[in-house]
Amino acid sequence: MHLMTKTARNYILAILVPALYFLLNLQALAAEGNPCLTCHGDLKAQKTIHQPLAMGCEACHKAVEGKNHPEKGSMVLIQGMPALCYSCHDESKFKGSSIHKPISIGICKACHNPHSSNFKNLLRSELPELCYFCHDKGKFTKKYNHKVINVIGCVTCHNPHASNNPSLLSNPVNEVCVTCHKAQSSGLHIVSLPARQVHPIKGVKDISTLKMIKVPDPKNPKVQVEIPDPNVPGKELSCASCHNPHSSDYPKLFLQQRICLRCHKY
Repeated sequence: MHLMTKTARNYILAILVPALYFLLNLQALAAEGNPCLTCHGDLKAQKTIHQPLAMGCEACHKAVEGKNHPEKGSMVLIQGMPALCYSCHDESKFKGSSIHKPISIGICKACHNPHSSNFKNLLRSELPELCYFCHDKGKFTKKYNHKVINVIGCVTCHNPHASNNPSLLSNPVNEVCVTCHKAQSSGLHIVSLPARQVHPIKGVKDISTLKMIKVPDPKNPKVQVEIPDPNVPGKELSCASCHNPHSSDYPKLFLQQRICLRCHKY
């Protein structure tokens, strides 16, 4: 085995020493700005950075007295979630009669990365794929799909946090639909019926949601007739009474074949 010559050793040292000095200084500079990033640099590695991280980890985390970091349990949040998030984000925007389940149980980070992300709004994935983490993708990918889901995303119609409308809709269902389907904004369906009538979609009941009961016929008490149960008012007719807003096995996103039979007998 040949021993390394003194000249070779000096040459290698001349390269390694400046490189090591540079790395140590780089680490010191990182530690000076935010010492946590010396070890946790990956938290800031993605495209979009959560603003509190730029302010310093102490904006959200604190050391536990009597424990030395990196001992397990040595760092905790300064307060629980979602209260911690509300110290910066307006809490009123996360309240409503309909609240997204992750928000109601206080796990904002189910959808958002609290440090950094390569996706808009610090999301953990692109939309609509993020929604499919919890919602059955099969219900949104049938033969006929509502184009808005893949083109713009679920948040076109739904508020991902909270709403005062059912199903986290940004507005009442018919108002949401006519945002794009303006031909129906008059409240009359575009499809003509016999005698040039049009089907109303405002101010009428969805017959399929009524509970029918049998009562004696006022004109012939020996005969029973069916009437809507006065104790079950049913829902207002809406676009969703006939169309699935996500996807369907039938053209025009109908809920079933011969959709009229859902309410009418003929």
